[in-house]
Amino acid sequence: MIEITDLHKTLGGRPVLSGVTLTVREQETLAIMGPSGTGKSVLLKHIVGLFDPDHGDVIVDGVSVPSADREAIAHIRSEIAYVFQNSALFDSLTVRGNLLMGLPPGFCDEKMLECEERARSALRHVNLGEEVLTLLPAELSGGMQRRVAIARAIIGKRRYILYDEPTTGLDPINATHIKELIAQVSVEVDATSIIVTHDVDCAFFLADRIVLLSEGVIKAEGTPDEMRNTANPAVREFLDAAPAVEVA
Repeated sequence: MIEITDLHKTLGGRPVLSGVTLTVREQETLAIMGPSGTGKSVLLKHIVGLFDPDHGDVIVDGVSVPSADREAIAHIRSEIAYVFQNSALFDSLTVRGNLLMGLPPGFCDEKMLECEERARSALRHVNLGEEVLTLLPAELSGGMQRRVAIARAIIGKRRYILYDEPTTGLDPINATHIKELIAQVSVEVDATSIIVTHDVDCAFFLADRIVLLSEGVIKAEGTPDEMRNTANPAVREFLDAAPAVEVA
Protein backbone atom coordinates (compact mmCIF):
# COMPACT_ATOMS: atom_id res chain seq x y z
CA MET A 1 0.00 0.00 0.00
CA ILE A 2 1.09 3.57 -0.71
CA GLU A 3 0.14 6.33 1.71
CA ILE A 4 0.71 10.01 0.94
CA THR A 5 0.14 12.45 3.80
CA ASP A 6 -0.05 16.26 3.61
CA LEU A 7 2.53 16.42 0.82
CA HIS A 8 3.91 19.86 -0.07
CA LYS A 9 6.45 20.72 -2.76
CA THR A 10 7.61 24.04 -4.23
CA LEU A 11 9.64 24.13 -7.46
CA GLY A 12 11.15 27.27 -8.95
CA GLY A 13 9.43 29.35 -6.29
CA ARG A 14 6.00 28.05 -7.30
CA PRO A 15 3.92 25.77 -5.06
CA VAL A 16 3.29 22.57 -7.03
CA LEU A 17 1.82 20.33 -4.33
CA SER A 18 -0.03 22.02 -1.48
CA GLY A 19 -1.14 19.36 0.96
CA VAL A 20 -1.92 16.15 -0.94
CA THR A 21 -3.23 13.25 1.14
CA LEU A 22 -3.98 10.01 -0.70
CA THR A 23 -4.00 6.25 -0.11
CA VAL A 24 -3.42 3.83 -2.98
CA ARG A 25 -4.99 0.48 -2.20
CA GLU A 26 -3.51 -2.90 -2.98
CA GLN A 27 -4.13 -4.15 -6.53
CA GLU A 28 -6.30 -1.20 -7.57
CA THR A 29 -5.83 0.91 -10.67
CA LEU A 30 -5.85 4.54 -9.60
CA ALA A 31 -5.94 7.38 -12.14
CA ILE A 32 -4.65 10.79 -11.11
CA MET A 33 -6.35 13.15 -13.52
CA GLY A 34 -5.85 16.86 -13.95
CA PRO A 35 -4.60 19.68 -16.17
CA SER A 36 -1.03 19.70 -17.46
CA GLY A 37 1.43 21.29 -15.05
CA THR A 38 -0.66 20.69 -11.94
CA GLY A 39 1.80 18.42 -10.11
CA LYS A 40 0.71 14.95 -11.21
CA SER A 41 4.14 13.80 -12.39
CA VAL A 42 5.81 15.48 -9.41
CA LEU A 43 3.61 13.37 -7.16
CA LEU A 44 4.77 10.19 -8.91
CA LYS A 45 8.41 11.19 -8.50
CA HIS A 46 7.92 11.53 -4.74
CA ILE A 47 6.72 7.92 -4.58
CA VAL A 48 10.03 6.62 -6.00
CA GLY A 49 12.15 9.09 -4.04
CA LEU A 50 13.24 11.26 -6.97
CA PHE A 51 11.95 14.29 -5.07
CA ASP A 52 11.99 14.98 -1.33
CA PRO A 53 8.91 16.79 -0.02
CA ASP A 54 9.13 20.18 1.63
CA HIS A 55 6.59 18.87 4.11
CA GLY A 56 4.60 15.67 4.54
CA ASP A 57 5.36 12.00 4.00
CA VAL A 58 5.16 9.19 1.46
CA ILE A 59 4.99 5.67 2.87
CA VAL A 60 5.42 2.60 0.66
CA ASP A 61 4.74 -0.75 2.34
CA GLY A 62 5.20 0.80 5.76
CA VAL A 63 8.50 2.56 4.93
CA SER A 64 8.80 6.37 4.80
CA VAL A 65 10.41 7.20 1.45
CA PRO A 66 11.83 10.62 2.47
CA SER A 67 13.40 9.11 5.60
CA ALA A 68 14.69 5.91 4.00
CA ASP A 69 18.41 5.19 3.77
CA ARG A 70 20.06 4.12 0.53
CA GLU A 71 19.39 0.43 1.08
CA ALA A 72 15.73 1.01 1.90
CA ILE A 73 15.26 3.27 -1.14
CA ALA A 74 16.85 0.62 -3.36
CA HIS A 75 14.40 -1.95 -2.00
CA ILE A 76 11.41 0.36 -2.55
CA ARG A 77 12.48 1.04 -6.12
CA SER A 78 12.93 -2.68 -6.74
CA GLU A 79 9.19 -3.04 -6.11
CA ILE A 80 8.17 -0.20 -8.47
CA ALA A 81 8.20 -0.06 -12.27
CA TYR A 82 7.98 3.39 -13.88
CA VAL A 83 6.66 3.93 -17.41
CA PHE A 84 7.91 7.37 -18.41
CA GLN A 85 5.94 9.79 -20.58
CA ASN A 86 8.49 9.62 -23.42
CA SER A 87 9.09 5.84 -22.98
CA ALA A 88 12.74 6.55 -21.96
CA LEU A 89 14.21 3.63 -23.89
CA PHE A 90 18.00 3.45 -24.15
CA ASP A 91 18.82 4.43 -27.74
CA SER A 92 22.00 2.34 -27.90
CA LEU A 93 20.35 -0.87 -26.66
CA THR A 94 18.21 -3.26 -28.63
CA VAL A 95 14.69 -4.06 -27.49
CA ARG A 96 16.13 -7.13 -25.73
CA GLY A 97 18.67 -4.97 -23.90
CA ASN A 98 16.01 -2.47 -22.88
CA LEU A 99 13.73 -5.21 -21.58
CA LEU A 100 16.47 -6.82 -19.51
CA MET A 101 17.10 -3.44 -17.84
CA GLY A 102 13.79 -4.05 -16.10
CA LEU A 103 15.28 -6.99 -14.18
CA PRO A 104 17.40 -6.69 -11.01
CA PRO A 105 21.14 -6.10 -11.54
CA GLY A 106 22.99 -9.38 -12.02
CA PHE A 107 19.77 -11.39 -12.43
CA CYS A 108 20.71 -12.58 -15.90
CA ASP A 109 24.28 -13.56 -15.02
CA GLU A 110 23.18 -17.02 -13.86
CA LYS A 111 19.64 -17.13 -15.30
CA MET A 112 20.05 -16.16 -18.94
CA LEU A 113 17.54 -18.73 -20.18
CA GLU A 114 14.94 -17.41 -17.73
CA CYS A 115 15.77 -13.84 -18.78
CA GLU A 116 15.20 -14.69 -22.44
CA GLU A 117 11.87 -16.36 -21.65
CA ARG A 118 10.79 -13.39 -19.53
CA ALA A 119 11.65 -11.03 -22.39
CA ARG A 120 9.59 -13.07 -24.85
CA SER A 121 6.72 -13.36 -22.35
CA ALA A 122 6.73 -9.59 -21.69
CA LEU A 123 6.53 -8.94 -25.42
CA ARG A 124 3.59 -11.32 -25.74
CA HIS A 125 1.80 -9.38 -22.99
CA VAL A 126 2.09 -6.20 -25.06
CA ASN A 127 1.24 -7.92 -28.36
CA LEU A 128 4.69 -7.70 -29.94
CA GLY A 129 6.56 -10.55 -31.61
CA GLU A 130 10.05 -11.86 -30.93
CA GLU A 131 11.25 -10.31 -34.20
CA VAL A 132 11.51 -6.91 -32.47
CA LEU A 133 14.05 -8.17 -29.92
CA THR A 134 17.02 -7.25 -32.12
CA LEU A 135 15.70 -3.84 -33.18
CA LEU A 136 16.84 -0.50 -31.81
CA PRO A 137 14.30 2.03 -30.45
CA ALA A 138 14.83 4.25 -33.51
CA GLU A 139 13.51 1.42 -35.68
CA LEU A 140 10.20 1.34 -33.77
CA SER A 141 7.13 3.54 -34.14
CA GLY A 142 6.07 5.71 -31.21
CA GLY A 143 3.33 3.26 -30.31
CA MET A 144 5.73 0.30 -30.40
CA GLN A 145 8.20 2.18 -28.21
CA ARG A 146 5.44 2.73 -25.64
CA ARG A 147 4.63 -1.00 -25.76
CA VAL A 148 8.27 -1.90 -25.15
CA ALA A 149 8.36 0.53 -22.21
CA ILE A 150 5.33 -1.24 -20.71
CA ALA A 151 6.93 -4.63 -21.36
CA ARG A 152 10.05 -3.44 -19.52
CA ALA A 153 7.82 -2.41 -16.62
CA ILE A 154 6.18 -5.81 -16.26
CA ILE A 155 9.18 -8.06 -16.93
CA GLY A 156 10.42 -7.69 -13.35
CA LYS A 157 7.05 -8.72 -11.86
CA ARG A 158 7.05 -5.73 -9.52
CA ARG A 159 4.27 -4.86 -7.10
CA TYR A 160 3.62 -1.35 -8.38
CA ILE A 161 3.49 0.11 -11.88
CA LEU A 162 3.48 3.90 -12.30
CA TYR A 163 2.38 5.26 -15.68
CA ASP A 164 3.23 8.89 -16.47
CA GLU A 165 0.92 10.20 -19.24
CA PRO A 166 0.91 6.86 -21.13
CA THR A 167 -1.10 8.15 -24.12
CA THR A 168 0.49 11.58 -24.55
CA GLY A 169 2.09 12.13 -27.96
CA LEU A 170 0.27 9.23 -29.62
CA ASP A 171 -2.26 9.45 -32.42
CA PRO A 172 -5.83 8.44 -31.46
CA ILE A 173 -5.49 4.88 -32.80
CA ASN A 174 -2.25 4.17 -30.94
CA ALA A 175 -3.61 5.89 -27.82
CA THR A 176 -6.59 3.53 -27.87
CA HIS A 177 -4.26 0.54 -28.31
CA ILE A 178 -2.17 1.62 -25.31
CA LYS A 179 -5.27 2.09 -23.13
CA GLU A 180 -6.49 -1.39 -24.08
CA LEU A 181 -3.01 -2.77 -23.41
CA ILE A 182 -2.81 -1.24 -19.92
CA ALA A 183 -6.26 -2.67 -19.16
CA GLN A 184 -5.06 -6.10 -20.30
CA VAL A 185 -1.88 -5.83 -18.22
CA SER A 186 -3.93 -4.84 -15.15
CA VAL A 187 -5.86 -8.11 -15.45
CA GLU A 188 -2.89 -10.34 -16.24
CA VAL A 189 -0.24 -8.89 -13.92
CA ASP A 190 -0.74 -8.91 -10.15
CA ALA A 191 0.22 -5.28 -9.52
CA THR A 192 -1.08 -2.01 -8.14
CA SER A 193 -1.18 0.64 -10.87
CA ILE A 194 -1.13 4.45 -10.72
CA ILE A 195 -1.85 6.26 -13.97
CA VAL A 196 -1.13 9.99 -14.24
CA THR A 197 -3.02 11.53 -17.15
CA HIS A 198 -4.87 14.56 -18.43
CA ASP A 199 -6.60 12.26 -20.95
CA VAL A 200 -10.15 11.96 -19.62
CA ASP A 201 -10.97 8.93 -21.76
CA CYS A 202 -7.86 7.15 -20.47
CA ALA A 203 -8.76 7.78 -16.83
CA PHE A 204 -12.38 6.68 -17.15
CA PHE A 205 -11.53 3.63 -19.26
CA LEU A 206 -8.81 2.25 -16.98
CA ALA A 207 -9.39 3.29 -13.39
CA ASP A 208 -11.09 1.63 -10.47
CA ARG A 209 -10.85 5.01 -8.76
CA ILE A 210 -10.09 8.51 -10.05
CA VAL A 211 -8.52 11.48 -8.27
CA LEU A 212 -8.71 15.01 -9.67
CA LEU A 213 -5.54 16.93 -8.82
CA SER A 214 -5.66 20.64 -9.59
CA GLU A 215 -3.78 23.65 -8.25
CA GLY A 216 -1.67 21.33 -6.12
CA VAL A 217 -4.54 19.80 -4.15
CA ILE A 218 -7.03 16.97 -4.56
CA LYS A 219 -10.32 18.49 -5.62
CA ALA A 220 -12.33 15.25 -5.79
CA GLU A 221 -12.06 11.47 -5.88
CA GLY A 222 -14.38 8.58 -6.59
CA THR A 223 -15.20 5.74 -8.94
CA PRO A 224 -15.56 6.55 -12.64
CA ASP A 225 -19.35 6.55 -12.27
CA GLU A 226 -19.19 8.82 -9.23
CA MET A 227 -16.88 11.26 -10.99
CA ARG A 228 -18.92 11.19 -14.18
CA ASN A 229 -22.13 12.01 -12.31
CA THR A 230 -20.79 14.37 -9.65
CA ALA A 231 -21.98 17.94 -9.24
CA ASN A 232 -18.54 18.94 -7.90
CA PRO A 233 -17.78 22.18 -9.80
CA ALA A 234 -14.05 21.44 -10.12
CA VAL A 235 -14.76 18.10 -11.78
CA ARG A 236 -17.45 19.52 -14.02
CA GLU A 237 -15.16 22.36 -15.12
CA PHE A 238 -12.31 19.97 -15.90
CA LEU A 239 -14.46 17.49 -17.79
CA ASP A 240 -16.08 20.25 -19.83
CA ALA A 241 -12.77 21.91 -20.70
CA ALA A 242 -10.44 18.89 -20.84
CA PRO A 243 -8.13 19.05 -23.88
CA ALA A 244 -7.97 16.30 -26.43
CA VAL A 245 -5.07 13.86 -26.35
CA GLU A 246 -1.91 15.58 -27.55
CA VAL A 247 -0.55 14.30 -30.84
CA ALA A 248 3.13 14.73 -31.69
